Amino acid sequence: MKNQETHSKRFSFSSLIVATIVLLVIFFVTKGQFDLKEKLEQEAIIKEEALKEEAYKKELIESMSVSEKKANFLKMIVPPLDEVYEEELNYFNDIKVLVKENPDNAILEGLRQEYNAKDNLELLMALKPHPKSITIAQAAMESAWGESRFFKEANNLFGVWSYNKNEPRIAASSLRGEKTIWLKKYPTVKEAIKDYYKMLSRSWAFKEFRELNFEKKNQNPYLLVKKLQKYSEKREVYTKELSSMINYNKFTKFDEVYYERPKQQEPKKELLLLENDAMQEDVPKLKPTDMLDIEEITKKENN
Repeated sequence: MKNQETHSKRFSFSSLIVATIVLLVIFFVTKGQFDLKEKLEQEAIIKEEALKEEAYKKELIESMSVSEKKANFLKMIVPPLDEVYEEELNYFNDIKVLVKENPDNAILEGLRQEYNAKDNLELLMALKPHPKSITIAQAAMESAWGESRFFKEANNLFGVWSYNKNEPRIAASSLRGEKTIWLKKYPTVKEAIKDYYKMLSRSWAFKEFRELNFEKKNQNPYLLVKKLQKYSEKREVYTKELSSMINYNKFTKFDEVYYERPKQQEPKKELLLLENDAMQEDVPKLKPTDMLDIEEITKKENN
């Protein structure tokens, strides 16, 4: 009889433990489902608010005048450009000192390889930053004053193509022949500007640009842009458009030294057409040509 009572107590205790465990499982499962439901509801609310904010911003941007859009674009690009320019200039000055004090330094050898420079002079040419007015003009033209899809979705200010399928990138809406055009995707505007400076400093296509930029302490953007004809398949037309963009928008005010544009300016009507086109276009500007194969440039840079 005593054994029966002991067995009964053990059974009741075991049942109590099992029941407790079951209740705990039910509690945590129910709580988990409740928490998940609450989380999903919160995410839906956040998503809805984000969509509303995006729609509001879009409506606000669409209601802006051209001058307001341009001012907004400059506010967005000038601060990171100032940062990049100062970093590039400080680095150039540091390397210039190193070249003078120790021209056979191993650091310089590595940099010469990185920038495809045959000697220290070419390396310094590659590292010297060019005027901000040119950067702003190209950014405005290539991104249609920040209105292009490439800029909105990828922070790609300069129409820079991508040939590496493993890097972040987006596809252009148009094809070149039967090939898909891919453009680099950047995490920030600053990273896009840094990559743009590096591209111009490494590619053989812009060697004359670098040489002219290095010749004088104070660089004249109106002379320099003439050496950027290989940036676009429009060639000399592209460089004239850049010159007009700089002059018409007074971008030289962002440079360390102000330069007047040489006379021979286009009629104002033509400039306004250029401005309107830049606001509306959403096509990549950096295109290969029969004379300039961008894939060949990339291949040379990687070697």
